Amino acid sequence: MTNNEKGFTLIEVLVTLSLFALLSSIVVFIPSNMYNKILLKSAAVEIREALYLSRQLSLDESREYCVELMEDKFRVKEDKSGGRIVLTQKFNKNISGVKGPQNRISHNRSGETSYGKFILINKKGQKICIEVLIGTGRVRISDIY
Repeated sequence: MTNNEKGFTLIEVLVTLSLFALLSSIVVFIPSNMYNKILLKSAAVEIREALYLSRQLSLDESREYCVELMEDKFRVKEDKSGGRIVLTQKFNKNISGVKGPQNRISHNRSGETSYGKFILINKKGQKICIEVLIGTGRVRISDIY
């Protein structure tokens, strides 16, 4: 009798499948963490652009504008009761604004502002801070922590 069997044994198939499962789980978890960081960073950049828009509108129209941070969105509006809302942007469901002592950063008629700070957090607990510097109006975005 000849031993002329072609194919794989059960042990070879199980070892191959377990190695494939291990490698695929590593590949899946790394990008999901990066995805959450990218979402957080892009939300911070959107708020930075909204702050620049608020400053530019206050200079152009000689009115006070502000950026308000809420839990699920932010908006640019005229800084008075019943003021015109210029922009409203919702966050991704994985991102939220942190309620703090300051949820509004205002620009006066000359485009100047006082110090202001917003904090965003994602579902993984990672945070990013957006700060507006006194006088210059420069916006600084921290690293994710």
